[in-house]
Amino acid sequence: MRDLGTQRGSSRPREIEITNNAVFIATDIQPYEETVNDTVISGYEYHYYEYGKDEYIELLVTNNNTTNAKLAELEEQLAAAKILLGVE
Repeated sequence: MRDLGTQRGSSRPREIEITNNAVFIATDIQPYEETVNDTVISGYEYHYYEYGKDEYIELLVTNNNTTNAKLAELEEQLAAAKILLGVE
């Protein structure tokens, strides 16, 4: 992952953009407006990250596995709560 820092653009960026070799992620997208020499300039400011495609796929798989483990834990807790409450 490369942190490309804070970027500005005149149009709202896509939150995720996929190219042949990379995946770009824009976060914290906020409109901005400033005056330069009596001219109002407006656009969007955002934080930009670049991932290699393989790196991004690995990140998705890892996050998915973590989410599945948390879901399984919640299901176990719900089952235990139902037993304690006598509801089934």
